[in-house]
Amino acid sequence: MGIQMVVISMSALALVSLVNREGVDTTAAFGVAMQLWTYVQMPAMALGAAVSAMTAQNIGAGRWDRVNAITRSGVIYTLLITGALIVLLTLADRTVLALFMGSDSPALPIARHIHMLATWNFLLFGVTMVLFGTVRANGAVWAPLIILAVGLVAVRFGWILATYEWLGADALWSSFPVASAANMLLAVAYYFKGGWRKARMAVQPSVDECIEEAEATREPGGALNPAG
Repeated sequence: MGIQMVVISMSALALVSLVNREGVDTTAAFGVAMQLWTYVQMPAMALGAAVSAMTAQNIGAGRWDRVNAITRSGVIYTLLITGALIVLLTLADRTVLALFMGSDSPALPIARHIHMLATWNFLLFGVTMVLFGTVRANGAVWAPLIILAVGLVAVRFGWILATYEWLGADALWSSFPVASAANMLLAVAYYFKGGWRKARMAVQPSVDECIEEAEATREPGGALNPAG
């Protein structure tokens, strides 16, 4: 997870450096759009964490039959909640964005344009986060990291370099859905075809080992011994 945050931060920094070349108004508009995206991505992040926790509990209990149902519910709720939030923000985009920059700012039309092109990518991002949460629950962490790096670095900046000549600044904004689509497709492929179901985080201790650990001598207050 630490390496993942490094990849995300490096990709964002590199993108900001490209955005800064587009001028003050575009840079300001992008900054406001990023503020808006902080809220849009919250449901996906929360549901991804919830799916991971629920999946881990059921894997630990040997209830693999529930894993697909948990993942399916996570994807559905992510699409519904994130989709509703995007629709509401789109209907009131001028009002919402004006809260950050003022209604007469020359950057406002640019921010609205960025919002229209890029914000819907969080639907794809949400599906990816749920799938990653599921596979990580069984200890498969490297494949999601590699997939994320491919989407946020190779696909995103490859798209920008390939299309900037004819799309201009729109190459930057359209790189968000393009990268998210690549990440989602790779995540779906890994979920259905990858070997994450065979991964094992650790050998489970025997019942006797658990009892011995629970009854072992500890410092006062080092463990709680239930009464009754």
